[in-house]
Amino acid sequence: MMLSSIIKNIMVFLFSKSSGVRYGVVVDVGSGSVLASIIESNKIKTYPKVIWSRREYIPSRQIDSLNRTAKNIMTALISVLMSLDSEGRKSLREINPKAKISELQFTIAAPWSYTVTKNISYNNEKEFDVDRDILSELLKTAEKKVFEELKENEKIHKLGLVLVSRITADVVANGYSIEATGTQKAKTLKLVELNAITQEVIVEEIKEVQNKMFQGTKLQQYSFMMAFYYTILDLYPEVTEFCLVDVTYEATEIGVVRDGVLQYCTHIPHGIISLAREISVILSVTIEEAYSYFKDTNFDIILEKHSDAQKKDVLAVFTAYENKLISLFKETGDTLSIPKGIFLHSDLNIASFLKKKITDSANNATKSSHVVYNVTGDLLTKHYKGDEQTLLKSKNQDTAMLISAQFFHTRNYAREFEQL
Repeated sequence: MMLSSIIKNIMVFLFSKSSGVRYGVVVDVGSGSVLASIIESNKIKTYPKVIWSRREYIPSRQIDSLNRTAKNIMTALISVLMSLDSEGRKSLREINPKAKISELQFTIAAPWSYTVTKNISYNNEKEFDVDRDILSELLKTAEKKVFEELKENEKIHKLGLVLVSRITADVVANGYSIEATGTQKAKTLKLVELNAITQEVIVEEIKEVQNKMFQGTKLQQYSFMMAFYYTILDLYPEVTEFCLVDVTYEATEIGVVRDGVLQYCTHIPHGIISLAREISVILSVTIEEAYSYFKDTNFDIILEKHSDAQKKDVLAVFTAYENKLISLFKETGDTLSIPKGIFLHSDLNIASFLKKKITDSANNATKSSHVVYNVTGDLLTKHYKGDEQTLLKSKNQDTAMLISAQFFHTRNYAREFEQL
């Protein structure tokens, strides 16, 4: 009996070592809030396990500068991580007393982060080896081009931006995507690299948090658009052409995906709270009340309570936002229109309101029809078991958390070459 118990313990130990179970803190830095979660990732499963999660919002009052907003974001970051350090770690100990947090992942949304795609090509009349050396050279060229463009843009350069991560999204040899094993030969080679560039003040704060609260953990920083892109690709690997739209409190960002690769990203510093702030002034209500109107499908009925002049001004706010969206959809980085399929990510309670705005603006921009899919808990938990899906959705419908958690779970197995 004792021998069988010893064997069992050894087998459990060996299995736990080989199963690839890891625990990480996943932080989503939005334009108006910060979310922190503790995630368990087991590589033999198709989905992660969310152990603890909490989101902290910044005040939605009038914002007088981007720097002030950044300071509020950092305050929210410290607050939510202090809760994680106490409540979160307690929840982790209850599930697994021996669990160790080994990784710290940040996904950072616009306007704090930019996602820049670079295509770097190399041609030769004679065949050459597609090895680590040539990929490294192409990566260096791509990084150099990114910073050259930043320096040319004086406004962006003054923000103090730093490169926090790069992911090789595709390697194309002789016109075909390949897995770069170092054994292939080619005459033409193209490397598609995704670069996440973040404001330096945010990065410095993140590193300070790591040093004070998570010493010994591996720090990885990405743009939220990177996580959004890879999560949709993971859920729908057969879909190769689509547009991503992320609407946060103070920003609206789009990403254009062609041939399964994120090719172009851009954003405007105008989001749902930006709209609520304008409407609150027009209707003389609080920003919170104005925001609540977006949750109501009968917005027109709400407006009936106000004067014709106020209704006209509110409609003008919506028209101005839709015109900004149209400009975004026309700015695709190439001569093609945005793809027909659009994945919209936003707070779930305002998804219906935004879906109509996005659909109308996209149709107007391209003079054709588009299909907008709301990124909901149902979509993001499609791989989960029935009981776990029900439990997670009943506790938290935070879609940004689900996206960041899925990205944490799958990114180590994606085709990427960050360590080159």
